Amino acid sequence: MPIRTARAKAAGTAATLLGGSAELIDFLIPLWAGAALAMPPTAVGALVALELVVSVLARPAAGWLVDTRTRTSVAAAGALLYGMSCLGYALAAAQPHAFAAAILGGAGGALFWIAVRAIAAEDLGQDSGALAGLLSSEALGSWFFWIPAMFLLPLAGFSGIFAALAAACTAAAFLLLRAQRSLPPRQARPAETAAAPGQRRLTPLLLPALVTGAAEAGVGLLLLLHLQTSLQLAVYQIALVYLPGGIALTVLPRILHRFVERHGRQRGYAVASVASALTAAGLAFTPSPLAIAALWTLTSASWAILLPIQRAVAAEVSAPRTGRGLGLLSNAELLGAAAGSLLAGLLYDGGSWALPCLVFAGIILSGTVLGPLALRRLGVRDRPAPEAAGADGGAAGSQL
Repeated sequence: MPIRTARAKAAGTAATLLGGSAELIDFLIPLWAGAALAMPPTAVGALVALELVVSVLARPAAGWLVDTRTRTSVAAAGALLYGMSCLGYALAAAQPHAFAAAILGGAGGALFWIAVRAIAAEDLGQDSGALAGLLSSEALGSWFFWIPAMFLLPLAGFSGIFAALAAACTAAAFLLLRAQRSLPPRQARPAETAAAPGQRRLTPLLLPALVTGAAEAGVGLLLLLHLQTSLQLAVYQIALVYLPGGIALTVLPRILHRFVERHGRQRGYAVASVASALTAAGLAFTPSPLAIAALWTLTSASWAILLPIQRAVAAEVSAPRTGRGLGLLSNAELLGAAAGSLLAGLLYDGGSWALPCLVFAGIILSGTVLGPLALRRLGVRDRPAPEAAGADGGAAGSQL
């Protein structure tokens, strides 16, 4: 098996393990903090926010490490830190322990996700859908972990689930370190210039990325609030509503990437934004859980187009500093997610279900203009092709 293919396979499997772990952690932590540690809502909010803040602050350093150290080692270190975070939650007996675990999780997530996306971006020169494939791997863990977790939670409790997630993260680190042993001796890196023109060029893409992050988090939170509060569904019923969307995000990125290859990134971005906006607007008029599940699936299909386009373009534009470019993009997505979640909560507290859906539909629709405009300003090729030069496409890049 080619070296780069082996690394990409290890990164994909690790992304499945960490993606599933992170998804469950994000869902269970608020429930666990209130039930196990009797934390008030304000403290729970601070706990969730702390991990996000640490992740944002750690991304510049993570990008630098990804660009200057062996990427599989950086990803493995991130997986181990995230595993220590899960174990910290499993063993936490007081609030300070939980906050320490949140700090580890934020730092570990930053290291891991920047590194594995940079590893996948190395293959863009041979496979323009490499980042779409990685998104499929991430999404696989997001829903695949849910099924056993929902059955095991009553038996093992929160601590048992957290300990199992720590083991999954450790397994991800082991896979990455084993793949690293297949690397040849590292070659000298090309000297970096003082300036970072690729990162400055990336600026036009940050606003569309922020909008996408806000829409993804906002619509997802709206659905969760609506299903819990208005429709009063149980946890496993809510999981079943989300499940088709998770499966779509696993299966469709590679398939929909062919549309992007055929019709171009700008048209793909616009079509996906329109489709996502229409489904968000449709949620305003569909109280049925079955209809909501169908529309959520269409929304996930739209993200299966948008996210790989953004990440591939960021990798191309920021080369050879791929890690730092992906870190900037990821921070824009995270800040957008924070803003989208806050806006969704405020609008939903107003007592209306239709209004926030329509507001987010308008936000998403802005991507039909912002996305293609950013791509034109960046000057990247519109139709990704197998022969297109990807990020870190040279031999030196493959050694990082």
